[in-house]
Amino acid sequence: MYARTTSRPRRRHIVGAMDAAVIGGGVIGLCAAEALARRGAEVTVIEAGEWGAGASAGNAGWVSPGISNPLPAPGTVLQALRWMPDPGSPLLVRPVARLSFLRWSWDFWRSTRPRRYSAGMAALVALCDRAVADYEALAERGVEFELHDRGLLFVARDRRVLDAELSVLRDVQALGYDGELRMLDQAALRALEPALSEQLVGAIHSLGERHVRPETVAAGLVERLTDDGADLRPRTAVRRLAREGGRWSIACDGGTVRADRVVLAAGAASGELLAPLGVRLPLEGAKGYSVTLEGAEPPLGGPVYLLEDKLALTPFDRALRAAGTLELGARDLRLDRRRLDAVERAARRSLEGWAAVGERREWAGFRPLTPDGLPVIGPVPGLPGLHVATGHSMLGVTLAATTGELLAPAVLDGRPPLPLAPFSIARYDNRAPAAA
Repeated sequence: MYARTTSRPRRRHIVGAMDAAVIGGGVIGLCAAEALARRGAEVTVIEAGEWGAGASAGNAGWVSPGISNPLPAPGTVLQALRWMPDPGSPLLVRPVARLSFLRWSWDFWRSTRPRRYSAGMAALVALCDRAVADYEALAERGVEFELHDRGLLFVARDRRVLDAELSVLRDVQALGYDGELRMLDQAALRALEPALSEQLVGAIHSLGERHVRPETVAAGLVERLTDDGADLRPRTAVRRLAREGGRWSIACDGGTVRADRVVLAAGAASGELLAPLGVRLPLEGAKGYSVTLEGAEPPLGGPVYLLEDKLALTPFDRALRAAGTLELGARDLRLDRRRLDAVERAARRSLEGWAAVGERREWAGFRPLTPDGLPVIGPVPGLPGLHVATGHSMLGVTLAATTGELLAPAVLDGRPPLPLAPFSIARYDNRAPAAA
């Protein structure tokens, strides 16, 4: 399903309008820019590479409010230790002799304690509650992108694994998630998705989920921002942020951008820009992989989550994507053949005819991950006009539109809404005196 754009005249410069600069041209930064421009701000968007080419490009594209549990869950560290010897495991930790990584790992372990995990889940469920509605509103405003409403299938080869996932989803429901869940036995699953393997014992069909093709979201937002007269600067690296004369100065390739307000949505690189300002933002790049097969009708009607393999299978219009794995401690974005082979083995094991579809495209990207698994959204204490929107982990696409809608008013009037309180950067001891 597509939302269609309408022809819009370029917006003229409004004398006295607030200048806002967004650093980062992934789906989160672009959604924030669209929300700011719609509210009358004069927006500049600065992206180091191409639009949506970072963590957004090879993403599974799920808008999944039902998957609102933080990554540092009880038992995660123990499972990661078991998987460490296997280079093809769904979660691979490569130890790094770096003090910041050791501190981040310690904080991650502390976040797996039941009380912190439960508090994080409650905050995420509340934030994700409006995710689907915010995407539908984006489509209604005429932004063109690929949007599907087939729900999401959680499938497993072992009944115990399926029951454990159902227990997590019930916890999410108890916290307010109102998506309908249907249990499917093996026969019902095969009737719904005949291309899935007979090894799968059944499924949970979560009907409230949606999925988008992330590349089309980025392209549609760029088109809208262009029509709105935004200053778009791709392939422009930011070197330094500084507060000068009551405004922000952004030193970047090709010159300096000055703005009243700044939104930092540069993914895993956001912490490096904040550090010289005395702001601590503990982020690690969680490397993920995907393989996309283009050019033919996919054998699936809707997205599927392979629970044992932690792998997403997502059908798009004439394309199919297998996305998954999480690698901590990776130094670069080189494609590791062992990790890609693991993705393909899992896809082939559960989906008949996987490799027979279309032209192949391989991808790796860094997802920005905080030690507590929660995003960082909102103002930076002690630095007026500076806001952050990063650390969304696997929920970047899910929360992109919602992040923009909640953050834009806070950027313009300086008062963040209450739902953003659990996601403040202040939780990392960033208080006004230290930041100043």
